[in-house]
Amino acid sequence: MIKYRVIKINRVNAPIIADLVCRTYQTFNKNEGDKKSIKAFLSQFDNSSCSADDLIKKFKKSTINFGAFSGTKIIGIIRGNKNRITNLFIDGKFHHQGIGKRLIELFESHAKKEGSKFIKVRSSIYATNFYLRSGYKKTTGIRLYHGLKIQPLEKKIK
Repeated sequence: MIKYRVIKINRVNAPIIADLVCRTYQTFNKNEGDKKSIKAFLSQFDNSSCSADDLIKKFKKSTINFGAFSGTKIIGIIRGNKNRITNLFIDGKFHHQGIGKRLIELFESHAKKEGSKFIKVRSSIYATNFYLRSGYKKTTGIRLYHGLKIQPLEKKIK
């Protein structure tokens, strides 16, 4: 059974979250930018070159952090602030099980409590259809963001 809860970023789970981000990105987004840009993105989460403290600083920039857990294992995360989703990553073994949908619902509910009227996301090309099914709308066409292909989307919160 999958459990969902707020993630408190600490020295134990920051490297685990970083590993989830890297593994998932390398599997599903590896063709969404040039090699240099993908390497730069992944280097932000590289456990071999980033200390746990570096990762904590990176992750603590987000004020909303939810995780999906299978037992004690983190299998999905969503991070961001009241008006922007920064990251949403689900372990590939758990795709198409409603985990991303539930994390989006938790995020949106929390953002609404913080006074958000909308949420923006710079979606990867891989995740664009997921966000569209979740009620997000394209705001422009595909763009390059730090050399990575993204689809800007937004959803009004009711």
